[in-house]
Amino acid sequence: MRMINEESEQTLRGQLRTVLGQGWHTLRELSQLVRVSEKDLISHLEHLRRANRAGEESFEVDAPLCLHCGFHFIARTRLQAPGRCPKCRSTRISKARYRIVQKSR
Repeated sequence: MRMINEESEQTLRGQLRTVLGQGWHTLRELSQLVRVSEKDLISHLEHLRRANRAGEESFEVDAPLCLHCGFHFIARTRLQAPGRCPKCRSTRISKARYRIVQKSR
């Protein structure tokens, strides 16, 4: 993981777009790379997801997975981490991962 330096002239969302373009990252990894709290990053990721719908890039989410029963949160639309599994009520849930890729033409 390459940390974004503080003197970077990119905006926070520009930094996120650059980092997410390099591959899969969890919310915690993103938080450490751009030095912003995980809670604050959610709104920025939501904005990037909406902005990329019509653009040349695609915002992808590797959905969380319940580590107890294997339930996969594929249909989840919110980027915030789920609190517990709707199937077994376990709180042992893997972290979602995010990336941005170029759309194929």
